[in-house]
Amino acid sequence: MIRFYEVTKIYPNGVTALASVNTQIDMGEFVFLVGSSGAGKTTFLKLLTREIVPTRGQVLLGNRNIARLRPREVPYLRRKVRMIFQDFKLLPNKTVYHNVAFALLVTETAPRKIRPSVEQALALVGLENKASAYPDELSGGEQQRVSIARAIVGDPSILLADEPTGNLDLETSWDIMEVLLRINKRGTTVIMSTHNSVIVNGLQQRVIELDNGKIVRDDRKGVYEGEAEHNAVLPG
Repeated sequence: MIRFYEVTKIYPNGVTALASVNTQIDMGEFVFLVGSSGAGKTTFLKLLTREIVPTRGQVLLGNRNIARLRPREVPYLRRKVRMIFQDFKLLPNKTVYHNVAFALLVTETAPRKIRPSVEQALALVGLENKASAYPDELSGGEQQRVSIARAIVGDPSILLADEPTGNLDLETSWDIMEVLLRINKRGTTVIMSTHNSVIVNGLQQRVIELDNGKIVRDDRKGVYEGEAEHNAVLPG
């Protein structure tokens, strides 16, 4: 379980990114974070990876306030909570295989576990035949799949996605969403920030809307805004 309890985040420049946020996300949920730029979505995600800590309040993972983790405990948190980025952040001089394996190397995974884990992750995102390719040999959608494989290798319990379809066309975006839904069905909690109204309206998962750092809406089967685009459905 993830719980935000009276979470406020004020940056050193005085900007209040989140203000007294309270919410709970159960394990295995799929949640869209929506709202305009600057609403607090990225801050919400960064608090979960402990890239930043709240100014006030508690961010709980299970019964643990992750803001109070000791520095040596943070790498263990990040084995459980992984992030997918809009701009992929792949290493250009490494193959697909080694980009994914790198996530295990930095967490000091036993060498004997690396190859089967990487192969499993690549198979899950449909890139098992691209292991020896380099990022510049892949399409944008394939690069994002590598980014997803790198995030899920080692079976994290929580997957965060910060605008993962922001640089992709709609057809490719649906392909990425099908991968994320498949990962979610395996039991992984997925929290995705997005501006893509067509995808949000088509899938109608839980939607948490942020505005000026506050939660203004939390719908269990939500749409991007107050009114649904009922013609937005999954292709095929």
